[in-house]
Amino acid sequence: MTPKIPFYYLTLDGEDPCKWSPFGVPLLDVGMSTKRELASSNFSNKKHFSVSIVCQKHDQVADQAISQCVGCLVSGEYLKPQHQGYFAEQFHIFSNRLVELNTKVLPVLGFEIFVVAPDGATEEPMKRAMPLKERLIVTGVEERLVRIDIVHDQARLSAISKLRLLNIAHTRAAVTLPS
Repeated sequence: MTPKIPFYYLTLDGEDPCKWSPFGVPLLDVGMSTKRELASSNFSNKKHFSVSIVCQKHDQVADQAISQCVGCLVSGEYLKPQHQGYFAEQFHIFSNRLVELNTKVLPVLGFEIFVVAPDGATEEPMKRAMPLKERLIVTGVEERLVRIDIVHDQARLSAISKLRLLNIAHTRAAVTLPS
């Protein structure tokens, strides 16, 4: 049996991300449903990949998951000025750990930051998320490897793991990742 190579999106939302339910569905439920997705690489019949959403506080996530992290979910609420200091500190700690541990996956697959904005706003959350991208670039991640996007509804939130999984399966460089 071919082992699967797991990748993860981490949730950066306060003290208890599992209770976060931006569209009425707890992130824990969304994360559990993403664990069933699996795809084989188009370029190798020896590698299978999965992408899951992890709803633990980032500092409690195992090093192995950080080393295979392909993105994060950020609450648009934490990008507002009243939370800026707290969140900047949290992202600083997370990004240092990410760059230290994620030395094989990040350079191949890059990193996605999804801002969850249930209110439908786009421009303001994107502007406020740009320092997150800049922070990753300052820590040594190539600019072309960092992507920011907005999630406005449950359907999009539920689909990000599957879309990322399809992209990984169709990325020729992914077959070079260690099993």
